[in-house]
Amino acid sequence: MKKLSTKEIRTIKKRLINTFNDATKKDIADGIKWYADANEICNNLAVKYDTDVYIVASVLSALSPRNKWSKNIIDTETVLKAYKNNVSAENIKVSTFHSNKFKAFNILKGNISITDNSLKTFNFVHNIAYLDASSLTVDIWHIRASLGKKVKIDNAQIGRTAYNQIKELTINTANELGIKGYEFQAIIWLVTQRNYNK
Repeated sequence: MKKLSTKEIRTIKKRLINTFNDATKKDIADGIKWYADANEICNNLAVKYDTDVYIVASVLSALSPRNKWSKNIIDTETVLKAYKNNVSAENIKVSTFHSNKFKAFNILKGNISITDNSLKTFNFVHNIAYLDASSLTVDIWHIRASLGKKVKIDNAQIGRTAYNQIKELTINTANELGIKGYEFQAIIWLVTQRNYNK
């Protein structure tokens, strides 16, 4: 996707606000605390396994594709515990792809790190590890809410320029509402998933 026009930006903002207006009180409460809860989980695991919260959030992110959140947390601790006890990746099971399990181990070994070459992952890790209000996770659900159509996972690449435009728009819209960008994004995530599955 190329650079979004002013008209497209206006349309996306309207869609995001409409999605937000569909949120229940529970959606709003759950969305506002989602990243704070994730941050607390990662901080606790960092202390327990004597590592950095950014490393834990990176491992969690590596294990997240096609993985339920509850299993994602369990898998993160499974990998951290295995690594601490010198158990190899081959000898544990997780609920995501094998390649992601090996990626998580390589993060712990210091062989790879999450960089902004992967914008979604980089922003996700910063949102969780630091509650960084200048970062925003534009995932498949945010893209679906923004574009107003049932975008397939395989077609979810929007390009760097469009990503940053949607990120900036979302953060600014959230600020207008008096909440943080990542809180707004989490609310949008909850509502869009529910509406998508209707």
